[in-house]
Amino acid sequence: MALSSEYLKKIRLAVRRAPDADTDAELTDIILECRQDLYCLGVLKEKVNDETDSLILGAVRSFARWKFGLSNEDAQRNREDYLLQRDEMRRKADYVV
Repeated sequence: MALSSEYLKKIRLAVRRAPDADTDAELTDIILECRQDLYCLGVLKEKVNDETDSLILGAVRSFARWKFGLSNEDAQRNREDYLLQRDEMRRKADYVV
């Protein structure tokens, strides 16, 4: 699953971080983890990898905000947001097998 630098930049902005090689490496792993989670739940691979899809982007942002950082007081809220977004996506005919 390829990841463009522009998409990584969007997620970096979502977690409010400046460009940094270590941060970008961690965020890349988190993005790929999210994509894999969505795919394993039945979301079409074409959708999971579509960097122009706003629903996928929203889910990836919530996932990254949940998983990124060690002391994140909003982690639980972002986790709940992600779980809601992925469940809603799984109900849409355009997104599932």
